[in-house]
Formats: sequence, C-alpha cells, structure tokens
Amino acid sequence: MSDLYYIAPEERGLLNEGVAVLTGSEAQHLTRVMRKKVGEEAGLFDGSGKEYRARIESIARDRVELTILETREDDREPDLALTAIVALPKGDRQKWAIEKLTELGVRRFIPLDADRADVKFDSSVLERLQRQTLEASKQCGRLKLMDVLPSIKPAELPGLVEILNARIAGKSVDEANCSELASAIAERFDGTGLFDEIEPNAAVLRVVAHPISDGAFGQKSFMQLVRARPQAPDAVLILIGPVGGFADHEVQSAVEQGWEPLDLGKQVYRVETAAIVAAALFLHLN
Repeated sequence: MSDLYYIAPEERGLLNEGVAVLTGSEAQHLTRVMRKKVGEEAGLFDGSGKEYRARIESIARDRVELTILETREDDREPDLALTAIVALPKGDRQKWAIEKLTELGVRRFIPLDADRADVKFDSSVLERLQRQTLEASKQCGRLKLMDVLPSIKPAELPGLVEILNARIAGKSVDEANCSELASAIAERFDGTGLFDEIEPNAAVLRVVAHPISDGAFGQKSFMQLVRARPQAPDAVLILIGPVGGFADHEVQSAVEQGWEPLDLGKQVYRVETAAIVAAALFLHLN
C-alpha cells in the first residue's frame, strides 16, 4: 500500500500557509498503525491531484499537524474522461469493482438504481462507496479520487443525456430549455462536478453494454465502434445494467436515446466484470 494520507476537505484551510492537518482515522493510522513520530516525513494527498511531502510537527490524540515541504501536481490521470454508470452487486464484489475502476482511472462513478439491481441506494451506500474509493486510491497511489455521485434510475437517463448535450452545446440547463426531468437531475448533481470537463463541441461517446451477441440491437464490438468514429472521443459514458442485464425494451430505449450498443463478446459477464472490461478497453485507447 502506498504510504499516503488523505487531507479531507474540511482540513485544507491551512494548506496555503504551508500547514497540513490530519484528523480522525487518518491521524490514527499515521501514529498508531504506522507509528510515525514528530520530525518524520509523510506523504499526503488531497484527492484533487496534488501530492505533498510533509514533516510531522505535533501529534495529539486524534490530530496531527505537519509542515509542507514539497507540493507536486499529478500527471498520471488518463486523458479520457470516463463515466461509469453501473448497477453494482452486493458485498465483496461491489468493493472489488470500485477498487478496480479506481485503479483504472475512471473519472466518475454513478450508481444505477435499476429495479433488478442488488443494491438500493441511500446516503449510507453513497458514503460507503466514497470510502471504498478513498481506500482504493491510497492502495494504488492514485492522487485524484474517482468522483462517486448520487444514484440515477434508468427512467432518468434521458434527463442526464439532456444535461450532457447542453454542455456539448456550451449552454446551461436553463439556456438549453431542458425538461423538468433534466432540471431536477441537474439540481441533484449540483456541486458534484458532473460533466465539468465537457467542453463545447466535445466528442462524447455513450455506450450501453448488453450481454447478447446476436446483434439484435445492432451491437458492435469495441473495435467496430471505435473504427466507425471519425475521431477518438474526449469523453465516454459506459452504461452497465443489473444482474441478468437490461430487459430488451430498456436496451431498445437506450439505443433510441443515442446510446451505442456495445457487444463485449459471447461470454455473459458479471456486472462488475463487464464494467471493468469496458472501462479498460476505452481507457487504453490512447
């Protein structure tokens, strides 16, 4: 595991003054597990892509203060902004998926609250996913946290697409005269950074993975999809259904909304495997 400690948002107030503060579990891990002492150095990160080399100045019960010695920006993030919208399974398979998507460099994760999904989402589930993302980032040394956003239902996906298309057009939701559904979703995701990286006229690819290789919905393989496009995408959204996959009418609806049907092969993957395979393929385009 990388020897990195996370500076939470509420603890970043003194960074501009060259001081870092760790509290709670991060402070306890540094002092009680790793047994660091005053005068020793530690690696810190803030989840936004910055890494700090710091010296421990004082240790209290659940608080450690450090002096910043060096700051550097991360340059390891993939150029492609990939958003994974996935109906995750339960337990260890869920944790494993979040861990691997974090390691791969997925930019954003949105839980899909599908009817047949194993997990129904509430604030406690969202907090757990965010905690798993942090643990995975520390494990692999990724300095920018994968953003874990609130869940979305399949019936709300058209509203999400409206928001995305408005961004591509260089307009706000209001300027684009989006629907009430899109406005409600925009309000839910306000402050989360949803699609902040999308520039006007960006090339965005949306794909829905479906575990049927008979081409019933015009599925294309990964290479067929990529070769059919005039340019490499700037951003990709991957839609992965629940255990058992999407119902046929759900896939048809997604295709009608502009999602490209992606065929991942003749094997029927588990949800977490499909998400990881699809993410790895697109993230290694460049």
